[in-house]
Amino acid sequence: MTEYATLLHAYGLAVDTPGHLAALAGDDPAARARALEHLWSAIIHQGTPWTATPPAALEVAALLSDPRVTDPGLRAELLNFLAAVAEAGRMTEGLSEPDFDVNAVLAEVLRDGDEEAIWEDERLPDALYLRAVLGCQQIVPALLATATAALSDPSPQVRAAAAYTIGACGRGDASRLEQLAEAAAPDERAALVLAIGDLGIAPRRHLQDPHPGVRACAALAPALAGDPAATAELLAALDDPTAADDWFTNRPPQLPTRMRFFLLAAAIDRLPAPDPLLPAAVRLAGVATAHTCDQDWGLLLRTFFAGYAGGPLTAVQRAYLSALTANLDLWDPTHGNAALAFRDAGLPYDRETCRALAQPSRCAT
Repeated sequence: MTEYATLLHAYGLAVDTPGHLAALAGDDPAARARALEHLWSAIIHQGTPWTATPPAALEVAALLSDPRVTDPGLRAELLNFLAAVAEAGRMTEGLSEPDFDVNAVLAEVLRDGDEEAIWEDERLPDALYLRAVLGCQQIVPALLATATAALSDPSPQVRAAAAYTIGACGRGDASRLEQLAEAAAPDERAALVLAIGDLGIAPRRHLQDPHPGVRACAALAPALAGDPAATAELLAALDDPTAADDWFTNRPPQLPTRMRFFLLAAAIDRLPAPDPLLPAAVRLAGVATAHTCDQDWGLLLRTFFAGYAGGPLTAVQRAYLSALTANLDLWDPTHGNAALAFRDAGLPYDRETCRALAQPSRCAT
């Protein structure tokens, strides 16, 4: 039996975790909702694992074979949680093995009953984080087995979440995913294709899929990063970037936010120069809001003006800046991220000044 009183989640000792795990299989909807919130906010806080994460994830995996856990939405959410845990196990960069007895130091701190002392110790937080990450790595085989079994679930929502978890584990039977994709509807098929890509396989044939969203998901595969046909598909998808956001009734779990954000990021990463993105950028500038700065228009602003240090603008820079100045919603001094995007681009966050800069007379001949 797991001693959660000696384990940590994002808000301290995980003494409340057993109760939440039990509620997931209970018949109280409110308690179940609180339990799901606990998983996402405490057990895997914004993608960060804690020492309570691996054992809690194993209990969640076991719940997926519990006959009381039948609701497709709940089952899909639990699988999505397991995918996040598997992804957390990959975050080992910059970590090193501690040169002290972690258990002894932690036991001494807990014996004094002062949880805050954990974070005051210069060595302990990093050591515990490493333990959490390695713990997530170690349970990947169990998570993979759970997700593979869930591919036989009658619900397409659950099967899509299972595919996501398999891809997050970085291993699995890609041929099974391909087989399921043959008969799946577009929403599920997109998730399966993304999972195939996450396994390091190039889903090239899905670039010919009849559904534009599935084609775009195939193009996002890392193994197709240098493929001209995949890059062309990304650009085609961005021809109407706001329409791309509505391609799916149930968005693939791998893409938790707007589709255009992922398309843009991939296209910017793959194109040697951003100029081909100008048509999509201008269209986006007309519908963008200050709140999406870091995901679309601000990202494009930084890209188009990379290395800009003042002086005349190129035709592409003028066209994009002119489109931004036409949208009044982007010029709100209370939005710090918007101002930061302009600063990073070497531009003033002032609409009239930028409108003047965008005039042809300011461009070099």
